[in-house]
Amino acid sequence: MKNDTKPIKAAPTATIKGSPTPISPGELSGRKNILTDTLYEMGYDDTLVDILIERNVIDFDSSSYTSHIMYDLEEHYGESIFCGGLEDAVVFEGLEASLTGEIGNSWRASERDTFQERILDMLMPSLKKLGLKAVLRYDLVKSATLSEELESVKRHLTIDYGESESILPYIDIVIYNPENWRVVAVISCKVNLRNRIIDMAYWRLKMQTVENTAAIKFFLITTDLDGTLKNTDVLQKGRAIVETDLDGTYVLTTEYLEESDKVKLFEHFIEDFKKAIDENR
Repeated sequence: MKNDTKPIKAAPTATIKGSPTPISPGELSGRKNILTDTLYEMGYDDTLVDILIERNVIDFDSSSYTSHIMYDLEEHYGESIFCGGLEDAVVFEGLEASLTGEIGNSWRASERDTFQERILDMLMPSLKKLGLKAVLRYDLVKSATLSEELESVKRHLTIDYGESESILPYIDIVIYNPENWRVVAVISCKVNLRNRIIDMAYWRLKMQTVENTAAIKFFLITTDLDGTLKNTDVLQKGRAIVETDLDGTYVLTTEYLEESDKVKLFEHFIEDFKKAIDENR
């Protein structure tokens, strides 16, 4: 997969749908402020602003207020944007159009809606070849009645906090061996890493301190929508944490990524996963 696509950015002279002439920096700033306020009201940060402007999703000739912009977003992406689905929708739209090769075909062939479900669908064929199964954390907690197999998987992963309570770590995908129902790895799937890396690092370190979960590998798969993992001359805090505390981070992107032993493009995940699992066998 080529990794030389230029990042999506809204230039100060970007042309918005319906505008025959380039927009001045002042005009763009005003429109970005309206969109930023709208996203904040919907529970999102400002990560999506430049992308939505670049893609001409918002018709600013007719949208001047939060309610107008919400309507434009709903028209374009559907009602899911009001229950946490906007980031997923933006990412799906971009990757559908830009991913190439086997990764792109696998991404488009997956029919599920949310990011973690899409990733699970992409991984299942490879996991089956390795003799492993996978389940979403959601499926382990949504029902009070689980099969004996899934109940065992849940019990293996659950961390006991003493008399207070027992908690299933906040990850997204659980990979386990169907022969003994032991969890071998967990995956956290994040579209946007802002304010979430500390939580992942906590659960990874907590799992390492508990005998039952210490050997479980902890991976992150992300689109890194906000650019947390982009390397600069000075290593950023978020990147430093995933380099140190997680077993591997894999990025679904067509933008440039400075790779390392611990942060790589998604296409390397299965190969690295096999090596990690072999080490534990």
